[in-house]
Amino acid sequence: MSLVYATYVPNAPFLISPAAFDGVGADTARAIEDLRVEERFHPGAVVVVTPHWISNSVFLVNESPRPRQVYDFSGFPAALLEVQYEPLGDPDLARAIVEAARAAGVGVRGTEEWGLDHGAWAPLLHLLPGAKVPVVPVSITSHSPESHIAFGRAIRSVLDSWAEPVAVVATGSITHNFDRFDPDPAARWPEGERIEGEVLDLLQARDDEALLHFDRDKWNTIKPEGRLRPLFTLLGVVGPEVRPRIVHRTSVMGGFGMTILEFLPR
Repeated sequence: MSLVYATYVPNAPFLISPAAFDGVGADTARAIEDLRVEERFHPGAVVVVTPHWISNSVFLVNESPRPRQVYDFSGFPAALLEVQYEPLGDPDLARAIVEAARAAGVGVRGTEEWGLDHGAWAPLLHLLPGAKVPVVPVSITSHSPESHIAFGRAIRSVLDSWAEPVAVVATGSITHNFDRFDPDPAARWPEGERIEGEVLDLLQARDDEALLHFDRDKWNTIKPEGRLRPLFTLLGVVGPEVRPRIVHRTSVMGGFGMTILEFLPR
């Protein structure tokens, strides 16, 4: 059945319960829900790439039959710690990804460590509600964007012959600058919005080479979450011919983009 769907979505803690933050992020949560991934594509599993799981050596793939839910945040309303999202894992798919990546010369290791941090489960709450679809979390590393694209290609090589339909979800924010934080949820940062627009133009054109060599000063101005490693992995998965659709674009509290991208593989 192969890859049936891919998306890049934000993962901010307020998405877990916008009501607990006086409605902040409610429009983004609705936009994620409106993707209707289960209804449209019926995935048998989802691979999720989160910027909160970082390895300094090789890529890690969670092979657990039930990945642990990780509450990797603090200082937020206590109600968030009561939210549960506990899907099954897919050890067979995870092991196949590890084998394919090794065969492609990508450094990788299977593990049952870590699990589903909020970078994964905060958006999955809305993207795949009810935790009915098995999830395989994979890490990013401190290595180059090119290595993440290569890892994504290895994942795709598995999905091309996989018996069930699979969706791939990468999470994070293109603009993620805490120095620009403003307690007003509606605060705007025109410079950050302009630079993010340049990144989005390159993504929509699938000018990956220009994105890989994006102006460093501008890059360091918007400070992309995880240095966009999850998105680079996703680009490797979908291949160079698939262009994203901008589903939703807004920002909150000045320095945090909430852009949602949808990739529909051919």
